[in-house]
Amino acid sequence: MASRMDKFEELARVFHSLGDKTRLSIMMLLTNGEMNVTSLCNKLKLPQSSVSHHLSLLRIGGLVETRRDGKQIFYSHANLAKHRLGRKSELSVSNSNAAKFGPAELAFPTT
Repeated sequence: MASRMDKFEELARVFHSLGDKTRLSIMMLLTNGEMNVTSLCNKLKLPQSSVSHHLSLLRIGGLVETRRDGKQIFYSHANLAKHRLGRKSELSVSNSNAAKFGPAELAFPTT
């Protein structure tokens, strides 16, 4: 079982992944469905190397998944219900508002 610090490190990686306007734009574009790098480049008006770099960071953060079709790779949102940060059952047992929006680890205990 992962320690609390391991989960905080994972949370930091996710927040880092989302901490850039280009990556946020990519995530918003992917809400409409999967896209390949060329389509993302055209929408964002950015070079392929830049978009690929941002997609790599989103993939490392566990926020996007890939699917290969021939030579093309398509990107889509990762299924966050099975994300490493918390399982759905963990989220549903928490009594805090954080359970409605994210992992149970966000619900810091009051001592």
